[in-house]
Amino acid sequence: MRDRLRLETADAHARVDALFGSCDFADAEGYGRFLLAQAAAWETLRPILDSESLARAEALRSDLETLGLPVPEPLSDVDVPSHASLGHRYVLEGSRLGSSVLLRELKAKAPNYSVAASAYLTESAVMEPWKRLFTTLQNDHGVHANGRDIIDDALFVFGLFEKAWRATYSASTRTSRF
Repeated sequence: MRDRLRLETADAHARVDALFGSCDFADAEGYGRFLLAQAAAWETLRPILDSESLARAEALRSDLETLGLPVPEPLSDVDVPSHASLGHRYVLEGSRLGSSVLLRELKAKAPNYSVAASAYLTESAVMEPWKRLFTTLQNDHGVHANGRDIIDDALFVFGLFEKAWRATYSASTRTSRF
């Protein structure tokens, strides 16, 4: 299932990486925009998050507060499912891989932010939840007959992050704290 998820979500993954990768962490506006767009997606998914994912959402709120930015409202045009599936978790937990890279980038480009407002990236760089999910997906052996649903759920989450990006595109993220 893991290989299929990776293959069938590659285009959506690349789009989200390109959007969020365009943020310049050396700049308050760029880092703020990154956090606001991330928070819009996480707040939308909050009803289905497990405790480890909720910790990441709370860390985002903390970083926004530190930077004097508002916590965005959940996106209103999204039909959030009643529970998180393997597909949803694949995207959320898989983002931990990129968070480690982004945390290093933040430390290099904006040491002040990396000390004061890096709770989200720090929490997201904890790899144990991803390792557990990776093992589950590796050991699938066809157990999940609803593979198409799992793929669709992963694509839903990637699409949600794209919507969150667009929703915060014009948001003012200027801060002068750092």
